[in-house]
Amino acid sequence: MRNFLRPCLFSVLLLAGCADLNFYSDEDLEPLSVQAYAEAQEQYPEVKSGPDHDMVQRVAQKIAAASGENFAWEAKLLKADDVVNAFCLPNGRIAVYTGILPVTQNEDALAAVLGHEVAHATKRHGGKRMTQGMLTQAGLTAADLAMGLGKMSDESKGMVMGVLGAGAQIGVILPYSRDNESEADIEGIRYAIRAGYDPNEAPKLWERMAALGSGGPAWLSTHPDPMDRAAELRKRIPQIIEEEKGKQAKPTKSVAPGAVKK
Repeated sequence: MRNFLRPCLFSVLLLAGCADLNFYSDEDLEPLSVQAYAEAQEQYPEVKSGPDHDMVQRVAQKIAAASGENFAWEAKLLKADDVVNAFCLPNGRIAVYTGILPVTQNEDALAAVLGHEVAHATKRHGGKRMTQGMLTQAGLTAADLAMGLGKMSDESKGMVMGVLGAGAQIGVILPYSRDNESEADIEGIRYAIRAGYDPNEAPKLWERMAALGSGGPAWLSTHPDPMDRAAELRKRIPQIIEEEKGKQAKPTKSVAPGAVKK
């Protein structure tokens, strides 16, 4: 079994070096984005007016413009008081659930949230995650075939595939997702700063998130621990502010008033 286990493990570990590959174009992901957005709107009613609606539209438009990405931006506030979440799908479809607003508490913190979510779209994290999932599955399939050729017993084969599957999940997929989250935190703060918001509300936001409770240890989560995120942002924000100040003024791709669809 050992002769086959080594190349199988090696094939899966190689996937860790492919984390930044993306086999999916924006056009490829467009139908999935449209479908996911429609499903979210079917599940929860849309808030179409009022102060919270106006705030979401205002922040979404500013963050979209600050990103410099020429998506067909769209933003909606969905009535779901028990859902503490927001998202931005590929190609710029934003949704904010009303349940996150008591946690954000103010427009600056909401800008940190939307900056983070928009960064997932601008950094093409969706396509990269799908690519990695495909490569991981291909590696496990290859390992399965290799063990079959080696005439392993079904019991030994099942044990090795279980080890490989757990190794890929814990060692490759989850850490990569946490890397996505950390990258989106930093890039999102840049968008918030460029949009004129106070980035120092972001660490406070994550501390409030931490107070809501944790779903498990950070090393088994797709998201970093909220307190770790708060500490990292407190450390990085002064540096990011200076970097943004030091950049030469360059025109960004602006989003015209009304271009973020409601």
